[in-house]
Amino acid sequence: MRLRNRLEKKFYDIAETLAYAEKWLILGAIIGVVSGLFILGFFYGLHYMVQLSASFIGVQEQIPPLEADLSAASVRGTFDPVKFYILIILGVAVSGVLVYKIAPEAEGHGTDAAVAAFHRRAALIPIKVPLVKAVASALAIGTGSSGGVEGPSVQMGAGLGSAVARLFRLTLHDRRIALTAGIAAALSAMFRAPIGSAFFAVEVLYKRDLEVQAFMPSIVASIVSFAVTAPFFQYSTLLPRIPISNEVLYTPKTILLILGLGVFTAPFSLLYVKSFKTAKNFFDKLVEEHGLSIYLKPVLGAILAGLLIVVWPLAAGSGRGVLAMTLNGEIINYIPFKDTLPLWIALLLAAVVKIIATSLSIGSGASGGVYAPALLSGALAGLAYYEIVQPQGLAPHLFAYIGMATFFGAAAKVPLATSIMVGEMGGDYLLIAPTLIASYIARELVGEDSIYESQIPRRLHEEAVTAEGMLALLKSSGKKPEVKVAEIIDRSYGSLPIDSKLEDVLELMVHEKGKIIPIVDDMGRVEGVLDPEDLEDIIEDLGGDLSVPVRAVKLRVPPIISMDATIEDALEKMVEHATDYVIVVDADGRYVGVVTLDDVSAAIAYLLASVICQKRKRCRQKQKK
Repeated sequence: MRLRNRLEKKFYDIAETLAYAEKWLILGAIIGVVSGLFILGFFYGLHYMVQLSASFIGVQEQIPPLEADLSAASVRGTFDPVKFYILIILGVAVSGVLVYKIAPEAEGHGTDAAVAAFHRRAALIPIKVPLVKAVASALAIGTGSSGGVEGPSVQMGAGLGSAVARLFRLTLHDRRIALTAGIAAALSAMFRAPIGSAFFAVEVLYKRDLEVQAFMPSIVASIVSFAVTAPFFQYSTLLPRIPISNEVLYTPKTILLILGLGVFTAPFSLLYVKSFKTAKNFFDKLVEEHGLSIYLKPVLGAILAGLLIVVWPLAAGSGRGVLAMTLNGEIINYIPFKDTLPLWIALLLAAVVKIIATSLSIGSGASGGVYAPALLSGALAGLAYYEIVQPQGLAPHLFAYIGMATFFGAAAKVPLATSIMVGEMGGDYLLIAPTLIASYIARELVGEDSIYESQIPRRLHEEAVTAEGMLALLKSSGKKPEVKVAEIIDRSYGSLPIDSKLEDVLELMVHEKGKIIPIVDDMGRVEGVLDPEDLEDIIEDLGGDLSVPVRAVKLRVPPIISMDATIEDALEKMVEHATDYVIVVDADGRYVGVVTLDDVSAAIAYLLASVICQKRKRCRQKQKK
């Protein structure tokens, strides 16, 4: 233990003496090597499990060494449906016991847990989590459960980045960057897309923002990871290449068709988000309200999803094998009901089946990701769009490629990263620009709904990051932050009735030295707030007319919280709304006052200091004894 402490201190001293670029070139490279090798081990473990599963259910089709997926083999070959159904349930059951017994944090798709760790758990992920996630995911996905490898890879990479950060005793800020770099490195190794993976790591944390300070470390870790693992994958791209030229791709007709694809895939992307959340809430309620054993939750999901997978084997596993078949045109020969339904309907039906199977599998808690299944559903939707519009001179697989990006980019709020990743995975960077435009269209049509619940709208104030870090440390010590907002409320913030004029708002804001002004109705209930920036923009738009009543202008919708809420609730509201304050109301909804981020930080710091003080007293008492 003493040797370990001395080594950790030595690492810390080295890290502290380096400048930003030097530090992250070194740490990024370390994270890249560690994450790349770990993901390589996970991939080969998954491939071995897929081979065992194929042998058990009687599939004669050979599993390609770089595929590690059961879907293509089960689609092309014959299999015993009863054995396949039992295998899906058994694999999820064993995987679930492993997760819930050792590391419950490894439940589900993994990416959301990594995002939550970044925002709300001080970027602290126990080292057991990536280990358990690797084994549990290989068991679940390798036996046919509908789930991808992205979520597990993200959580593994995030856990390894967090471990490296702890080894070097990095600060909370740097620990978050290391976690992000780990995500990039893991995805780069698994999807062979180093640039897109770095963008994914910094984009997936927010709905409408990027963690820009983490980009340089992420790109270093991602490229190093790719360099380490690419030889094992024979330097190949993940997906089949499609030949396409500038003269064909960048024409008004093609661009318009691609934009139309963004509109077409948006409803299916929203269906993916809604069905996944509905399934997750359904299974969670069975446990919380109806007493279902936590160990049976993923098993029930597997029982339901397995019925679909046995009938539509293209929904098995991550779907990476079937995705390759979709992009090279082979899947058309294996689409169920293609002879009884119009082909575009049969393709959309297959896409929806994959959506539902994934929602039931991963939404119930089985270990697996949501990215690869989304790529398959998006590709099938893209082929369906091609069958509807029947464009002359364009390959159908172009629309399958772009459908992948528009579908998942909208569902996960990562249009930039997914567009780049699709271009890299397909080995054609020409696809990026038109794909990005279509992805942003789909993203705006889907709105703020995201498949990752822990995403927040924008980057936090630095103070909020500190407050969250202190809160995580406080909770890890066993101390509950039960301070009520009523104990720290600031009642000095003056409010104005909604019938006031802008000149009244300006006068009060000057008197209050730039504080926000809550606007209330006749009953004292909050209608909205005006802050200095809002007021400045409004006055400029009105040409300086201050006689306009407040009722006639657009007010900012504030985070509102009740008097009996805790400071933890207040901090969560601030994070959710990307503000540094919450408005406090009484039981009747009437305005009472404001709690600021500084107030919450001070309260948490006081509680944390008291815990440290108590520990020191106990240590002194032990030393005296």
